[in-house]
Amino acid sequence: MQSNKHVIIFSHGFGVRKDARGLFTDIADEFHDVGKVMFDYNVFEENNNTIIVRPLDEQAEVLREVLLETKKIYPGAVIDIVAHSQGGVVVALSKPAGVRKTILLAPPVDMNFDRMVGMFKSRPGTLIDMNGVSRLSRKDGSITLVPASYFDGRKNIKPMELYEELSNTTELIIVKASEDEVLGDTDFSKLSRVKVLNIDGDHNFTGEARKKLLEVIGGIVSA
Repeated sequence: MQSNKHVIIFSHGFGVRKDARGLFTDIADEFHDVGKVMFDYNVFEENNNTIIVRPLDEQAEVLREVLLETKKIYPGAVIDIVAHSQGGVVVALSKPAGVRKTILLAPPVDMNFDRMVGMFKSRPGTLIDMNGVSRLSRKDGSITLVPASYFDGRKNIKPMELYEELSNTTELIIVKASEDEVLGDTDFSKLSRVKVLNIDGDHNFTGEARKKLLEVIGGIVSA
């Protein structure tokens, strides 16, 4: 049991680790008196630099367990969630209870299969196998293994409906990247109870966009 009165849980995106590209670690460093909870949805094999992706329903169950454990470790604490990209879909699927604010960074508006696979198809070493295990080559040299069960599980997911439902139980803020090279232009205007903020930057909010993002999140979490 710990005494922090405020805790942030971080939910990372597709096929990466909890500290991918330094996004969450940079955010966490901004909050010195806040408890931080980071964890991996996927299985990492360090000896061959490979990540094995869990299906989305299993990821949602992992988050539920993390939330329950966090409440035990920090009883009575205010809990916020910061999620990036597909991590926002996982949060919505988990239907978290007892979360004050949820901040989604560059979340998808749909689960477009062609767009997702298209990013990897041209890279040497990538193999798409819808009946077995797909092998995706990443820019950093790592490999992501994706079982068919992951693709099957995302077919009928409608992120916008999930976000709307999520906004019934938590204050929901979406931070949109205006130059998102992964998702393209995203439109959240149909969400009725969601605050949408825009930052000029790429999908991972690199460079100057990272500095602006830290300011924005600081203001949201501290309010």
